[in-house]
Amino acid sequence: MAKAKVIKDNSERYLLTYADLMNLLLILFIILFAYSQVDTQKFQQLSQSLGAAFGSGSPPSTVQGGASGNSLIDFPAMMPSPVIPSKVEDAQIQGATEAVSDLVVQEGMKDLVDVSLQERGIVISIKAELLFKSGSAEIEKAKQDQLIKIGKDILSKLPDKVIRIEGHTDNVPINTPLFPSNWHLSSYRATNVLKLLVDQAGVKPELINAVGYGDTQPIVKNDSDAHREQNRRVNIVILRDSSSKGEASTDNKVKNTTGNSK
Repeated sequence: MAKAKVIKDNSERYLLTYADLMNLLLILFIILFAYSQVDTQKFQQLSQSLGAAFGSGSPPSTVQGGASGNSLIDFPAMMPSPVIPSKVEDAQIQGATEAVSDLVVQEGMKDLVDVSLQERGIVISIKAELLFKSGSAEIEKAKQDQLIKIGKDILSKLPDKVIRIEGHTDNVPINTPLFPSNWHLSSYRATNVLKLLVDQAGVKPELINAVGYGDTQPIVKNDSDAHREQNRRVNIVILRDSSSKGEASTDNKVKNTTGNSK
């Protein structure tokens, strides 16, 4: 007796090929998504490291001061991105902080100038008594050289760093024909410091601005003469790239705030 022939059902065999195709497409999209999530900072660092290792590029260089003379410190060149913080910028900021601190000591200004490294950048806080007479916005001629030295030796050497000049007063009211309020006094003081740094220290005008805060941002309470003295100050702030967006114009115009701005 002959055996019955078994007939296999291949009508759904195409499903195996279809399932394989779907798996391949899924893997493709996962790979594309992974490539779209590149860490820019790590990519830049990897690119520079590989370039230096294989001789096709060079590691970050140092930028010397301009024609005005040698700087107290060589500031590392910045990486291309102006927004993403980098180790290069950290080294640059740290170096500038040390240079300013050394200069303050050399010039005998330690008791009147405070240098601090903050999240927004380097803050050089100068007591108003060092630069101005009471109720005046004119910088004392005997003190201009020290301010110019800070500008020439430090500020003008920083590669494309935005600088903000901040004027501050105590809460004692002022009402004169020239300065109707503390807003006016603080703004004029900041603007005069800016002008001196631009005109005589070589600071780029497109990278600096001035703002007056009046008595709105005291560092201590205005409850004694000593505390009021601390609050009367002019801050020179060297801003980190992440804090300087929109701070200064790029069309060679100086942005000065001389009115009531907070």
